[in-house]
Amino acid sequence: MDVLRPLGPRWQAVADAAVAAALAALPLFSVWDVMPQVPRQADLAQVPPPGFGPGPRPADVLLVLLAALAAPLARRRPVAALLAVLSAAALGVGVSNSPAPWVAVAVVLYRVPRALPPRPAGRLLALSLAVAGLCLSGMLGWTWPHPGFGGPGAVVMACLFLATGWTAGWAVDERRRRRIEHEASRQREERLLIARELHDVVAHSLGVIAVQAGVANHVAAEQPEQARLALASIEETSRTALNEMRALLGVLRTGGDGAGDGERLPAPRLSDLDGVVRRAAAAGVRVDVQLLGERAELPPGLELAGYRVVQEAVTNVVRHAGTDRCLVRVGYRPDALELTVTDEGRGGSPSGAGGGHGLAGMRERVAVHGGEFRAGRRAAGRGFEVSAVFPLAVTG
Repeated sequence: MDVLRPLGPRWQAVADAAVAAALAALPLFSVWDVMPQVPRQADLAQVPPPGFGPGPRPADVLLVLLAALAAPLARRRPVAALLAVLSAAALGVGVSNSPAPWVAVAVVLYRVPRALPPRPAGRLLALSLAVAGLCLSGMLGWTWPHPGFGGPGAVVMACLFLATGWTAGWAVDERRRRRIEHEASRQREERLLIARELHDVVAHSLGVIAVQAGVANHVAAEQPEQARLALASIEETSRTALNEMRALLGVLRTGGDGAGDGERLPAPRLSDLDGVVRRAAAAGVRVDVQLLGERAELPPGLELAGYRVVQEAVTNVVRHAGTDRCLVRVGYRPDALELTVTDEGRGGSPSGAGGGHGLAGMRERVAVHGGEFRAGRRAAGRGFEVSAVFPLAVTG
């Protein structure tokens, strides 16, 4: 349970009313009268110094009411409230024996770090300490001719009030700031994840559909059978994309694994690359897949990331390489999963509208799993190469 979590607006109003009532009730108990006193000037005459005696005095009531009214205002006007309670505390040194003004200072100081930036809040703390120093000297009889209360106990109590109020306010503000930063970071990660998934699903499918639609339009008159095959590929690709979009939206709606109304597709894995190969072939690009090493059971997140990297790289070949074939290598090593997609086309990354997002998405996916990503022209010969290496946890 977070005991330092800030209250909501309704409970803040209740808390402010409770603080005001508690401050107003302090004089009724004459708390300060029972503390050890060290009268100085009146000691020889055996006359109680001003401010001592049973019950509250009118000055006590006036100062306490000022503190009680000012403290709840600190939530909206912390500077004005602090000046008011400091004034009440300073006046109370000479005419009152109530601790309420110092309690009010602590309450307002609790609000200050939460309401102001660090530098102005620090200045107000310095001002409070300066006023407190002057008042404390009056408590000890150094400045004021007729201190209303004094002694080491009063000094310690006032310092404790100030330190407690400021420290509690700073702690609550720090917890609130960290919670806000954590929530903002979590939302950024979620938006990035959604953007990657949407790009991978939509870009791949629309890329294949665009190529196939162009083929169908080009050969419709002279090769109707070829046009029919292209339209069939468009139908299959769009249906697959629709199912993946439904699965993704199901996850977003439920906030879980996508289980909800309707059947959800499982997340694609590297063993599902046949669909990528088939759709690329329908678009006129032959994809050869080579498996190197013994296939290993990988975490679902890593399987999905590897699948998306290969899918996006093949989509780029279909859309931008200007070639009719590419090679996909899936290498299972004891310590890493290595994926490579190469072609012998024009090479270079897409530079048109929206170009480069696919490479950025692949790089981000690999980085999430602590891997290495490279993309660029092949060192030997024509074409482009995409390489991703995902480290694996070695057991045993």
